[in-house]
Amino acid sequence: MLNRKTVKLALMLVLLVSSLSACAAGSAVNPPSRDVTVSVDEALAAQNAGMAGMMGGKVDWTESQFSSFLTVLLQQNTGPNVPVKSIKAWFEPDNKIFLRAELTDGVLLGGNTIDLAGSVSVQDHHIVINLTDAAANGMSASGAPVEMVSTWINHFLADPNLGVAVDVTTGEGTLTISLAQM
Repeated sequence: MLNRKTVKLALMLVLLVSSLSACAAGSAVNPPSRDVTVSVDEALAAQNAGMAGMMGGKVDWTESQFSSFLTVLLQQNTGPNVPVKSIKAWFEPDNKIFLRAELTDGVLLGGNTIDLAGSVSVQDHHIVINLTDAAANGMSASGAPVEMVSTWINHFLADPNLGVAVDVTTGEGTLTISLAQM
């Protein structure tokens, strides 16, 4: 389970990487224009789907369920000093993912979002995130700084308590994770 310091450190690292390292003008991250709703009801639906999926070996999440689950989990496991209002996720075919962290006012001078783009796969029976681009304040980063964030996230995804993944697929607006049966 992620502890509060770990989550705070991850957010600050993404913020630092996005705003300072290997920056270039313009935004290389363009998430789909679909509306993603973040709510407690969607988070509960995602939790129920996840629990049923662990028993049945397969979980299907919508963008709103996954985004709500991440947001509510972050809010419940961190304090008021974490500057994240919400996390939104978009899924596209070929395992492409887009993430947007909406920050509270005053964290960044030019805007309130950090965008990430990449892909998701399974490697050695663990879900692996491969981030390729990050953007904030009209600046973008890619390469080594973004790979460092991917490595950090993948360290936590390799926790055996998260189950043994055998497949992950994305479609337009959906994420499906298949787990090995015990």
